[in-house]
Amino acid sequence: MLTPPEFGNDRLVIRNLLKGVIASITIAIVIWVYQQQTTGELLDRIINLESKNSELRTHKNALATQTEELMNDVLTQQQAVAIQKVTNAELLQQLNDLQDNAIELNKELSFYQNITQGNATAKLQVRELIVTADAQQENQFRYRLVISQGRKITRPLSGQLIISVNGQVDQQPKTFKLKQHQLKLRHVQVFNGPIKLTKNMMPESIKVTLIQNKKTTLSKTLDWKVTTGPTHPER
Repeated sequence: MLTPPEFGNDRLVIRNLLKGVIASITIAIVIWVYQQQTTGELLDRIINLESKNSELRTHKNALATQTEELMNDVLTQQQAVAIQKVTNAELLQQLNDLQDNAIELNKELSFYQNITQGNATAKLQVRELIVTADAQQENQFRYRLVISQGRKITRPLSGQLIISVNGQVDQQPKTFKLKQHQLKLRHVQVFNGPIKLTKNMMPESIKVTLIQNKKTTLSKTLDWKVTTGPTHPER
């Protein structure tokens, strides 16, 4: 049987269309399967990355806490070192002061031993004069004067001890007399007293005068010098 040409062509067209539809469906299925696999892999990767990210955040927080603790420890140690340095400096200063005091005490002990043993000079002399500033009051000071002699005597020496400060007031010489002391000296006598200067006085020296039987037996002028170091206690 013969088939009309038009019908044969239709069948060919239909066959080609079916092939195209089948190919399209096949391609769509392949793409869908690939997308499903790719999406699953991506989801797994995302989940994995989120988990790692969470771990990193936890680790970061732990490191931040440890860093803060270490910084606090370092700060505490630095403060402790600073305090120790200050303490060591204070202890060293105290040790130096004690050593200086020990040297001065040894000198004074040797001096008194020489006097009591008759080895010191027989003349009256100014053994020591210390002037210290008053930390509370301006232009006020205290003095400590030590007079000694080395003669062996049965009765103390007597007399009047006059202490005066020499200086300048408005560029004019000025002498300021302090308290007069009574001398009752066998070997050593210590005199203490205050010095109150006028605001415009510039002290230059201190003069020590000893009068016995209306005669000057000792006169000595010493430079004005104020000390800030430790002094001997009053006696």
